[in-house]
Amino acid sequence: MKHSIKKVKKILIYIVCTLVLTASFGSVEGASRKAHALTEEDEAWYQEARAALAEIVDERPIMALVYLSDEYPVRVEPSYDSETILTVPSGQLVTIEDAVISEDHMAWEYVSLYYGDTEYCGYVPRTNLACSDERFLEWESSYGMNPMAAVPMMIAEGPTPYADINQFPASYQAALVELKNQYPSWIFVPMNTGLNWSTVINNEIGGGKSLIYKNQPDYTKEGLYDTGNWYYASRAILEYYMDPRNSLTLDSIFQFEQLTYNESYHTEAAVESFLNKTFMNSSQKAPGTVMTYAHIFWSIGAEEGRKVSPFHLAARVYQEQGQGDSPLISGNYPGYVGYYNYFNVGASGTTNEQVIVSGLQYAKDHGWDNAYHSILGGADVISANYIRKGQDTLYLQKFNVNPTGGYPLYTHQYMQNIMAPTTEGSSIMKLYQGASSLDNTFVFKIPVFNNMPGSASAKPTSSTNVVLQVPSGYDTTVYLDGMAYSAVSRNGRYIVTAPHANMTNAVVYRYDASGVPVGMYVWTLEYQNGAYKVTAQPQLTDLLTYHGFSIRITGKSGIRYKTGISADLRNQLTSSGVNGYTLKEYGTLVMNNANRSSYPMILGGEKVSSGMSYGVNANGALEDKIYETVGGRYRFTSVLVGLPASQYKVEYAFRGYAILEKNGVQTVVYGPVVARSIYALAEQVLNMGLYPSDSEADAFLRTLIRDAQ
Repeated sequence: MKHSIKKVKKILIYIVCTLVLTASFGSVEGASRKAHALTEEDEAWYQEARAALAEIVDERPIMALVYLSDEYPVRVEPSYDSETILTVPSGQLVTIEDAVISEDHMAWEYVSLYYGDTEYCGYVPRTNLACSDERFLEWESSYGMNPMAAVPMMIAEGPTPYADINQFPASYQAALVELKNQYPSWIFVPMNTGLNWSTVINNEIGGGKSLIYKNQPDYTKEGLYDTGNWYYASRAILEYYMDPRNSLTLDSIFQFEQLTYNESYHTEAAVESFLNKTFMNSSQKAPGTVMTYAHIFWSIGAEEGRKVSPFHLAARVYQEQGQGDSPLISGNYPGYVGYYNYFNVGASGTTNEQVIVSGLQYAKDHGWDNAYHSILGGADVISANYIRKGQDTLYLQKFNVNPTGGYPLYTHQYMQNIMAPTTEGSSIMKLYQGASSLDNTFVFKIPVFNNMPGSASAKPTSSTNVVLQVPSGYDTTVYLDGMAYSAVSRNGRYIVTAPHANMTNAVVYRYDASGVPVGMYVWTLEYQNGAYKVTAQPQLTDLLTYHGFSIRITGKSGIRYKTGISADLRNQLTSSGVNGYTLKEYGTLVMNNANRSSYPMILGGEKVSSGMSYGVNANGALEDKIYETVGGRYRFTSVLVGLPASQYKVEYAFRGYAILEKNGVQTVVYGPVVARSIYALAEQVLNMGLYPSDSEADAFLRTLIRDAQ
């Protein structure tokens, strides 16, 4: 039964005016009778409206979002003067339980909500709630329970004509206006996370939370995650997919859709049309049932008490199962015959077997012994554990950035695939498009972060990141072609950004507790298809080793630096080679240590001197200078002699180098840098007590120290 808005206003205002005499909304009926008795017709109408809403509420949760304000107070009573229960941010999910209209013609909704782990109840004005639930909107219209809906909306004050879009940062607005102009019924709600953008990315990039599939370009990857299908996502590609501004298009916007069931367009025929070209088409019955997949998704989504979008369920299974050939839904995996897990619930691990077994064990434990039971169980998990706990969009199910939700930030994330919200959102949009339903009312909950980049994060097209899986015990400084870079450690890798695409090798060093270098590990680098291909070279481990300094104790003052190379490795490098690499030359570099802050210590570098110990000289003759052989390693040296006393305290830096060649291309690999002064070395030798106090050596060293003062 429909009534005029004028009459509804009159009756509801009368009722609410009596509310001030009562303690709670639950006594409205009693209060109305105490004040002024309604006519029988109006009383019957009022009871009908209340009963109609109660019927909808009992059938399914009516979800809405707080919006049109950065934050809003939830009140004890339906009045702006009422006490505040708590203040919630824009985008807060609430469930509508009841409704009243105040004496100033404002509709107020009685809502329940979870803020963290605690459930609250209170009142929010209807004008500050965005809702797309069809049955609720129809009820509202039929009974006049939203009087302001009948008032033509004035042009919004702000940079755009739309009040909802004006709540967003400027960098969101142009794309949203374009969508709104095409679909005026769409409502956009900013979800003010209050989270710093860089903090969010730092938390989502680690711990295997963000993965990308093997068919994506190498420059989007940061190392293999499992046995070959999934890789850790690069920071740049994560930023691209996490930045909501990259998804404010028709093809991607539905990852922000509030997942409400609406029977007029969530039809079985629409689901069947979507599944027609997938393994879930209607040509066969779902395993263990006499139903089609389309019927299963539709019937489960529409079931009273659940009311989850069947489009969401169908798109999620299609996203998870692809071609439908996974053992998780085959029903014949050894030990788990007859069990199915269509949503991959509980399926985790770093190997295929771990993922399969954990997922099927979950299915077995929950009795998912056919397709219907598996999809039903998965739908209940999504509905109860995600949607109703504040992860009520595809985006939030992947990236839990809801600070008021039911789970700690960055945890309880349904999937690891960073592309899943975008691809699922695209599938859902096509479902609505196929059902000719895009003009309906949709509510989109779009996250906003603090300190975001001025414009949307660009999609990477290349990368100069070098991703290294480093053995334990090595320092976090990575040397690319001899130059030092501080590495970021994440997901068991060291990651450095090279300045260009022409680097040939990467090296890390190990040090003992005293800071003495005791080892090195080598990778060779090739830049291919916009990314560095990194090849570990374990046979080149400890290619160049540090063997200390010595000091002259007679004659001219001097300091000697010793580097070693394995005799066996050198023989292999000068004959058959190692992984295609052969040895062309090795020697030592020297420079004033103070200059290292301004000049790279590399072969041919400015302010750098070099001395070859092995290789072909300018006359075409092979030189091979071996100082000594100890423990199967040839040691070669660099000596500084005849330094004036004014330079005794000057530190000089030394490092070994080796030139390798493969396919006519040379790469220079460098040993660790070690710096000493003659003065410090003389003090060290004296303190060791190696020479008698009346010896010539002792006198020489003491004179050297005295002259340095």
